[in-house]
Parts: sequence; C-alpha cells; structure tokens
Amino acid sequence: MLYSDAHLHVNPVVGLGAEKIARKFKREGGWFIAIVALPPYYYGFNDLSIESYKRVSELLAREASRVREQGLEVASFMGIHPAEIDEYYKRGVKGEKLYSLLSGVLKLIEENLKGGVIDGIGEVGRQHYTTSPERFVLSEIIMREALVLAKSLGAPVQLHLEQGGFATALSIRSLVDTLGLNAKHIILHHASSDTALWASNYGLPFTAPVKRLDEEYLKGIRVEYCMLESDFLDDPRRPGVSAYPWDIPVLVRELITRGAINEEIAYKVLVDNVVKYMNIKPP
Repeated sequence: MLYSDAHLHVNPVVGLGAEKIARKFKREGGWFIAIVALPPYYYGFNDLSIESYKRVSELLAREASRVREQGLEVASFMGIHPAEIDEYYKRGVKGEKLYSLLSGVLKLIEENLKGGVIDGIGEVGRQHYTTSPERFVLSEIIMREALVLAKSLGAPVQLHLEQGGFATALSIRSLVDTLGLNAKHIILHHASSDTALWASNYGLPFTAPVKRLDEEYLKGIRVEYCMLESDFLDDPRRPGVSAYPWDIPVLVRELITRGAINEEIAYKVLVDNVVKYMNIKPP
C-alpha cells in the first residue's frame, strides 16, 4: 500500500520539521505529502509585512526540498488563513490598510506560483468560529480573489471553511460556476461528514480528517472526490490538536481489515485522487 497526507503543516522552528516527518512517513509507506504554510507569526516572523510572507515562502521551499530528498512527492501551498485576518484586526490593522497589504501577499503568491516556488494556494476561506461581520466578509473577499488567481494559473486551492454541510458546499459550487473555475482544483479542507456528503453531491474534492474517517463517514461520500489528511500542526506546545501523518496508514489498514474499504478504494483515495486534484505525477 502507498499512503498520502493531503494536508499537513511543518514548523522547523519549534517542531519536527519536514525532513523528520517525511522520513518517518516514508517508513510507514508514505509516498506524498501536501505542506500547507502556517501564518508567518507561527514561524517567528511577527512583522505584518510582505517581507514576512517572503520569508514564509522561502521556508516552505526549503522544507519541500527536504521532503523530496527523503524520496517523497510533495506539493506546497501558501495562502492567507482567515485566522490571520482576525489576528491583524486584533493588532489594530484593519479595513483598507489590511486589504492593501493582503493584496500584496496575493501578488507574492502569484509570483511564487509562476516561478514554481509553490504549487498551490491555501489555506484561504472563511472562519469556522465566531468573528465580526467585517472580518468574515474580508476573508471571503480574499478567498474569492485567490480563486480567480488559481483559475488563471490552473493551481489547486485548499479552502478553510465553516462546516455547514449543504450550505457550505452549495456556496462553493456557486462560486465555482460563477467564476468559471475548474472544480477539480477546489479542495474543501477538513470536511465534516455532512460537508463531505454535499461536496460529493456537488462534484467538489475534499480532504477527510483521519480522526473522523470511519464506516459512518464513508457511507455518505463518493470516494472519487475524497483524499485523506492529518492536519498535523507540528507544534509540541499543542499536542493532540490534530493527528499525525503516520496515523493514516494505521487507520487505512484497520478499515481494510474491518471490511469498510478494500485496497482498490484505498488506492483511489490515497493515490489516484491526489494525482488528479493536486497536479502530482503518479508514483
């Protein structure tokens, strides 16, 4: 069996870093990981500036190289997480000034995509927790502009969203149709069972959290749209917040043993769908 992790974070400043993660995951049969950048301040880049985001892109490129050195395929994603918008509002930067700066970050992301420094956009999206209307709307504006950028470059996008089931999936499907996007590149990250069901119905790819994938989850989804993620945070200060990449092989083997899936379905989720939705060459 070959195993993939479609969404994880690496933090070489305080955590294991990509090299150790990739080495351990490969020992368990891993062939691919998608590294999603954390906000700059997670890495100690605390100034709200384009320079901080440039340093994130440089760190991301180095970490992706270390994954390749371990013999794994990798895709790297950089975005503007909705939690970043909340953080900057708390710092007193808001409205027009913040939008202007984040537009510059999107320009940097565009340059990095064109230059092959990164492979996709993410996370962008909407808050899944209570926030102010202004922050929520600005997050959605940034998401929409990121989607337009992704369309022009044919890049995959990982979306951080509320888990609203039908409403969440319908809103993204409507955006896909309105903007003329290629739905196969629009990935709903960390989908709950209800959101995954409706994403399946609307032909939208999604990543299933390894902690939630079980027989009940599998009943409602179409596996041709599903990938599997750990959402590993790589921060020893926050143990238990998410799963580990090597939990994925353990779970998949258990599901096969219990007869919940067969090896053909596992291969589709862990290999075929990753190749299709993340523009990755097959193993």
